[in-house]
Amino acid sequence: MAEVVVALLTPFDPAGGVDLGALRRHVELLVDAGVDGLMPCGTTGEGPLLEDDELRHVVAATVEAAGGRARVIAHVGRPSTAATVRNAREALAVGANAVSAVVPYYYELADAQIVRHYRALLDACGDAAVYAYTIPARTGNELSPEALRELGAAGLRGVKDSTKSFERHLEYLECGVDVLIGTDAFVRDAFAAGAAGCVSAIANVRPELLCALRDGDGAEAQEEILELRGRLPFGRLKDAVAQAVSGYPTGYRAPLG
Repeated sequence: MAEVVVALLTPFDPAGGVDLGALRRHVELLVDAGVDGLMPCGTTGEGPLLEDDELRHVVAATVEAAGGRARVIAHVGRPSTAATVRNAREALAVGANAVSAVVPYYYELADAQIVRHYRALLDACGDAAVYAYTIPARTGNELSPEALRELGAAGLRGVKDSTKSFERHLEYLECGVDVLIGTDAFVRDAFAAGAAGCVSAIANVRPELLCALRDGDGAEAQEEILELRGRLPFGRLKDAVAQAVSGYPTGYRAPLG
């Protein structure tokens, strides 16, 4: 069965710091709703705007609140290999079950450089599961199927696919790794094609819709997800969560907020 992983939001208090209390309450709500996993500190979690110590605290609070009822895949990606490895070690040390790292960004990279980056991460993480995360619209770099196939042979557990290309998604499904769809609009089709799961931003707001897709209740849930995605873009997600979680702050980190 495919798994539902939440692309976890990061709440910030009025002073701009991470609100760990609100985070724990949010995680409780999501786990109670039946999600299988949580991915803190990714794109939806404003991960690139978090300091390294904040990332560690967010991951630790997520692990604590999940209490073993859902696995925690900590996003640790940074532009440099050394920083990514350091964050991965910290995340695993505070209890994350696995790590994910976005394809390095800013500099244009060839396949060989991307493969070296992830091989270093795999070496640092030992037996822990490692996932790549590809979102070329944000990073400027592609994760080619050839590179993914090579990394799968080297031990990469899977990839979060946010390419927004279903054609590329189908290519990834042939690479011998777990593929988690990162585009809410594609979840139903991806599950039908054999995806191992989804990493969903909308699951922060309506986790039961993603769980319904996981459990085989398809068309109506997918239509509602599409409607919500149109009505609740990134800048509205925290407003929507605040309606369900008492005391949940709605601010974003500068320069977003």
